[in-house]
Amino acid sequence: MRTIAGTLILAAALASSSSAVAQTAATDAKHAQPSMMEGKHGDPKSECQAMMSKKQEMNDKLQAMDAALDKLVAEMNTAAPGAREKPMLAVIIELVADRKAERMMMMDLQSSMMAHMMRHMQSKDPKSGCPMMQMEKKQASSLDGPAR
Repeated sequence: MRTIAGTLILAAALASSSSAVAQTAATDAKHAQPSMMEGKHGDPKSECQAMMSKKQEMNDKLQAMDAALDKLVAEMNTAAPGAREKPMLAVIIELVADRKAERMMMMDLQSSMMAHMMRHMQSKDPKSGCPMMQMEKKQASSLDGPAR
C-alpha cells in the first residue's frame, strides 16, 4: 500500500512539474529576443559575436543546471534511509525539467546557428573571420584523420 501511495505522489509531482516547465518554456519563448532568422541582419562580425555569446550563455546555463542537480543528488545521498523519497522526487523532477529546458535551448541554438552559417555561405567571403566557421573547419579536418 505504501508503494502505491508513493508512486501516485511521484506521478502527480511529475505531471505538475511537466506543466510548469512547459509554461515556463512558453513564457521564455514569448519574451525571447528576436532570433537571427527573423530578419535581424546587421554587421557580420557583431552577428558572429552575438552567436558565440548565445552559445556561451547556453553552456553557462547547462553548467548551472548540473550544479543544481549535483546538490539535489548529494542531499538525496545523505538523507536517512527512511527519508529518501522526498529528495529522490526532487532529483527526478529536476531531471525532467532540465531535459526539457536543454531540448528547447538546443533547438533554438541549432536553428540560429544554421541561419548564421547559411548567411556566411552566401556571402562573398564565407570564412570572413567568423569564429564559428573556423571551429567548423577545425572539426571537419580532425574528422579526416592524420595527414599522409
